[in-house]
Amino acid sequence: MAERAATKEGKLVWVKCAFCRGTGRDPFKVLSPLSNCPACGGSGKALVQEPYKTCPACEGTGVYFRSRLYCWTCHGKGVIPEGKDPP
Repeated sequence: MAERAATKEGKLVWVKCAFCRGTGRDPFKVLSPLSNCPACGGSGKALVQEPYKTCPACEGTGVYFRSRLYCWTCHGKGVIPEGKDPP
């Protein structure tokens, strides 16, 4: 039963963080130029489940519309798993 669930969900893959564009630093330098990215924690990449698609809420930018916050739908990754529609 567990094997079926794993194949149905897909595997996890690393993608470049859309919010910081892979730098690992806060792109807006709110606290300081050395602050870690709140979306990826400073790694510059994020784990997503395959298959995935571009986030319709932020259009793949990872930034919430007209703000300095990361997108609440994709959590700054820029992509969401296919079949998962935003709330």
